[in-house]
Amino acid sequence: MKTKQMTEDYMKTIYILSREGDVRCFQLADSLSVSRPTVSISLKTLAEDGLVYFEKKAVHLTAEGLKIAKAVEERYQVLYRFLINLGVSAETASRDACKMEHVISDESFFALQSLKQSISTNV
Repeated sequence: MKTKQMTEDYMKTIYILSREGDVRCFQLADSLSVSRPTVSISLKTLAEDGLVYFEKKAVHLTAEGLKIAKAVEERYQVLYRFLINLGVSAETASRDACKMEHVISDESFFALQSLKQSISTNV
């Protein structure tokens, strides 16, 4: 069963891995700590949803998939930096930001961004 978190995790992981070149199923399986058959099934669903496509055995994000990936990555980065600035260890901040990126509302996220900007402006 596809969930919002699963979709976002796949989009973000494909986006990050694609910075290094073509993304293959085995890379996704390794990065997401899932089996290759799980990746294949998930990618089939994501392709049906118009979020990814395949070309020469590599998986690519569609425009909609890229939009989701960038939004999730931005939420992660803002949350991670926020936690780091609060004194949370890098390992914990990364783990928590990864969880929080999926559940934070747009309203709360924009409030955190505004807080960060107002702190930067007042320094």
